[in-house]
Amino acid sequence: MSKITLPDSFPNLPASVQKIQKMFASGNLDVPTLVRLLEQEPLLSANILKLVNSPYYGLHLKVSSIKNAVALLGTTVIRGIVMATVLKKSFPLDLSPYKISIEQFDAICIARMKLLQEWHIDKNLDFATLSSAAFLMESGKIVTSNEILKNGFLDIFLQLCNNSTLLEAEKALFDKSSYEIASLLFREWGFDDAFIELISNIANPLTTQDKILHIVATAINSKGILEDTNIQAATELLYKYELDLQRFAQALKKIEIEI
Repeated sequence: MSKITLPDSFPNLPASVQKIQKMFASGNLDVPTLVRLLEQEPLLSANILKLVNSPYYGLHLKVSSIKNAVALLGTTVIRGIVMATVLKKSFPLDLSPYKISIEQFDAICIARMKLLQEWHIDKNLDFATLSSAAFLMESGKIVTSNEILKNGFLDIFLQLCNNSTLLEAEKALFDKSSYEIASLLFREWGFDDAFIELISNIANPLTTQDKILHIVATAINSKGILEDTNIQAATELLYKYELDLQRFAQALKKIEIEI
């Protein structure tokens, strides 16, 4: 079977977003500068406020300014929203190969980050990087969907998905999982090495942080958000990785109420 060759390069980030990304990657984040840079991109700001005020976040008051959005949600969440917004503007938004809408895609990203926030993991872990990765880990599927549709491989991909796992179907077409493809995209966009490694290793976790994201991706994915089969599979991974099941169960209860 023919395979799909990925583009040699991905779209560039807008200049203001490049500056934002460099601040995050360097660890020298200045909140007033972040707000100012976001405000310089009216369309980006409008999309941030639209998403922040959506039912997904469950905020009781309407957020009317970027400054308030950053204050309420924190810089890690804002970074995820910014990069997700740029990603959606860089590629056509048709996720039919994965049988989900862009709204469902957004719900998956937000639910994953909420689960991670409620799951009181070891405070010694890099929570900011984990949160960003939880929000953005599915970004590769926007790239793969575009390539599948552009090359006329939709029927082949759906057939592969019927006969194998999603990861196996992706690798059959691209020689890479969508997580590995996302890591290539984020490397080109100047993300730090720790973030890129996390994304790349989700399907084959090595570190504790990798394993945590593997569990989150198992519990919440394109097959469903917190479906019984997903929770069972995530629970089995918790036992396998010897992580605290009680804390995870408590986090599930909290976000199930919100969702």
